[in-house]
Amino acid sequence: ERGLPEANLPGDGPPPAHRWAERDPAAAARLTAARAVVTTLSEQYTVPAENLMQPDAVRRLSWAPPSGPVAAEPLADALRGLGAREWQIGLVVPPLARAWGEL
Repeated sequence: ERGLPEANLPGDGPPPAHRWAERDPAAAARLTAARAVVTTLSEQYTVPAENLMQPDAVRRLSWAPPSGPVAAEPLADALRGLGAREWQIGLVVPPLARAWGEL
């Protein structure tokens, strides 16, 4: 049994989204705003939301955003680090920066 992997490996991502409001209300607000941005763009460009931006990237960015004031360039860099393509970044970052700036 010592050679078997652990039954519950610790995750490297954020906690389940339904628990964010109690653990980090600011992160929950960012996630709600980010999902609204992606949904709006998805409808506008008739592209599935998960193709516009990977849901995991939206969650990770919302849970652990770049430090400092909300600005487009740090958000773009963070999304690049999460594997987003340039066309995705170009569509999502401007409205996301505006939405998060209003929180």
